[in-house]
Amino acid sequence: MRPTPLAFAAVAAALSFSTGAFPGAAPKHHTTARAGSLGPAALRFGRSIGSPTEGHLLGGTHLEEAPYLRIVPVYAGNDVRWGLEPLVTMIDRAARQVRRQYPEAVTSVGHLSREGGGEIDRHRSHESGRDGDIGFFVRSAAGRQLLPSHFVQFRGDGTAVNWPGAYFDDARNWLLVSALVTDAEAHVTHLFIAAPLRARLLSYAERIGAPAAIRMRAAEVLQQPHGALPHDDHFHVRIGCPSHMSGCVENPAARAHRMVAGTHGRRGAPAHALVTPPPSRSPMTPPAQAPAPLPEEPREELPAPEPDVPPMSLPSSVDDVDG
Repeated sequence: MRPTPLAFAAVAAALSFSTGAFPGAAPKHHTTARAGSLGPAALRFGRSIGSPTEGHLLGGTHLEEAPYLRIVPVYAGNDVRWGLEPLVTMIDRAARQVRRQYPEAVTSVGHLSREGGGEIDRHRSHESGRDGDIGFFVRSAAGRQLLPSHFVQFRGDGTAVNWPGAYFDDARNWLLVSALVTDAEAHVTHLFIAAPLRARLLSYAERIGAPAAIRMRAAEVLQQPHGALPHDDHFHVRIGCPSHMSGCVENPAARAHRMVAGTHGRRGAPAHALVTPPPSRSPMTPPAQAPAPLPEEPREELPAPEPDVPPMSLPSSVDDVDG
């Protein structure tokens, strides 16, 4: 018996529903074995395996440059710009928030993680996609933002150590901190910074009347790392493990700090190596008297020129944070 037109219609409708071709039907998506093994949270975020100091990264997100965000030139090589999606999008959102208030502001970013995570030269962490380095905003005496080719080291009074005329930009740096610690998606657990600059930012926030809740949150995560570099030339931000992400280790295991090869002076040597003991002398020997200084001719003080570029002889800093 020949099939009727009604039977053909029924078969066609069944095929349309099963393939998703029928209007309104949800299409079927094919999932690879690798994606299926990551778990629900990792399908969106990627996956952080292990800790920031002993780990790797699967399915990370790449941080892209934009008019409001740049990669600092000295850190642009080797494409160390990968991280969990919450970290990468948080940095992008924070940069856009600073830009909205300061239309010419450009956030400067250093290293995140490699595409697959793992060890990075001159770092102890950044291995599992949850760490990122963000340069301080730098301004001239006139308030113009300066864009150096590397991170710039600052004193607690806001002056640059090796760049006369360059200053720590309190307003933009605080706005960046505020955006990071109040981000709706990522949870910042650490924001490493030197203690004098931490005090400076919190004092500025209180002076301008920033909300107490944001100041308290910032005070919790802004910290100078112990037994490592003080972080006086950039922020090091670390986010927590996303919920339900198996295999992600929140805190690094304690381990002995090591000297980092190729570093010299204050940026690599332990503190005790920088102290020179005074020469010993007999209790009966009077201290040497320094000769009286000769009077100097009065000199006319000239205004310092506004800086354009920082000195190029500064080495790139070592970010040796275990956490």
